[in-house]
Amino acid sequence: MSRRQNYSNEFKINIGTIIFIIIFIYVFIRIIMSMQKESLSIYEVQNSYIDTNISTTALIVREEKLVNAESSGYVSYYVRDGEKIGKNKTIYTVDETGSVYEKLKDTDADALSMSEDALTEVRTRISTFENYFDYSNYSDLYNFRYDIENAVLELTNEALIEQLTSLDDDTTNISTYKKVATTEAGIITYYEDGYEDFNINKFKASDIDKSNYKKKTLKTGEIINAGEPVYKLVTSENWYLIAPVSEKEAKSLKDKEKVQINIHNSSKNISCSFRLTTEDDKNFIILSLNQQMVNYINERYIDIVILMDQNNGLKIPNTSITEKTVYKIPVSYLSKGSDSTEKQFLNIKKLDDKGEVTIKQVQAAIYKSDDKFCYVDPNDFSAEDILVNTDSDETLALSQADTSKLQGVFCVNQGVAAFRYIDILYQDDEYTIVKTDVDYSIAWYDRIVLNQSMVEENQIIK
Repeated sequence: MSRRQNYSNEFKINIGTIIFIIIFIYVFIRIIMSMQKESLSIYEVQNSYIDTNISTTALIVREEKLVNAESSGYVSYYVRDGEKIGKNKTIYTVDETGSVYEKLKDTDADALSMSEDALTEVRTRISTFENYFDYSNYSDLYNFRYDIENAVLELTNEALIEQLTSLDDDTTNISTYKKVATTEAGIITYYEDGYEDFNINKFKASDIDKSNYKKKTLKTGEIINAGEPVYKLVTSENWYLIAPVSEKEAKSLKDKEKVQINIHNSSKNISCSFRLTTEDDKNFIILSLNQQMVNYINERYIDIVILMDQNNGLKIPNTSITEKTVYKIPVSYLSKGSDSTEKQFLNIKKLDDKGEVTIKQVQAAIYKSDDKFCYVDPNDFSAEDILVNTDSDETLALSQADTSKLQGVFCVNQGVAAFRYIDILYQDDEYTIVKTDVDYSIAWYDRIVLNQSMVEENQIIK
């Protein structure tokens, strides 16, 4: 009798243990599942701005050419770097033997006096500047200063030559001291870098690479040999900038005719035309300019910013964006309700139980509207429904109506995942900027589903 009781107790203990194990396993599995399941997150829409300006380094291309020395000797320059010079104006002198060069170094230039004609020329230049100076172009003052300094330098050198000529010195041969004039007008600079004959219509991607750039000055202070470059002449105010752009940047520029650019954080932006080209499977923009070239006469590469459209709007994550197919209905089919002044109803032709035609009004869920069409939720209708235009008696079978795909998000302000249309301004890899104040769309502080793949439209959000 006691042995049976022991067996019974052992059996009860085993059943209880089994039940406990089953419950433990169930709870453990539920915990694991809940840990693995992604929680539904809500994102609050914020106002934001995304900078889409294109920052890049551009190659400068000008109409420029090197001018070679006609004879060897010591060179003394009359014109400052970056100064404009007219045709047949003295730009430098060359001393073939060096005797005048040495004599000039020993001469007291301060003791020289200029002729009355020379002084008159300087006074004339000052008077002309006073008459035409405009305070809005203050930079002209610097150009005037250089112009006067160059004039005085040239006149002083002439006085030096006259003084040297009067000297009875067998060691000084004035006939070997020559003035050299320009053959055409332009802007003077004194370096070479191999880009003087650059062709903007035929170049390689490697030509725009700054890493291998080398620049050589022409003002060495040493003897220049005949046939060697002595100065560079820029003959046009027109110039070009060639800069690499990404595929995405090239697409954003494609539909534009002109752009605004900023150079070296300048206070003034420049408007210019451009064209896009592809070389060696890389995209480049070629900008055409006709101002401010002289400001960058000594530079071959400059940092620029291409100013794009400002994208102020509502910032949303890309994971929130979904797509919905809707009916595209002419706005002429919209009508007012019996107790409404807004046209937000569609009239549907129906047959009653007696077979007579009746009109049923349905308040459409409009996602988007423009001057021609409204875009409505197809779930509010049956594919067999026929719309009636009460103003013209025209009909439209929804089975033949056009459809359109709209991008949008699920808004959960009311606790239900409601589709809202978005008008995209800009999009990068993570976020999208959409227009504000768009009818039927989202607004600042709206709450939207962070990951649209986790919900369905009209799902109740707890």
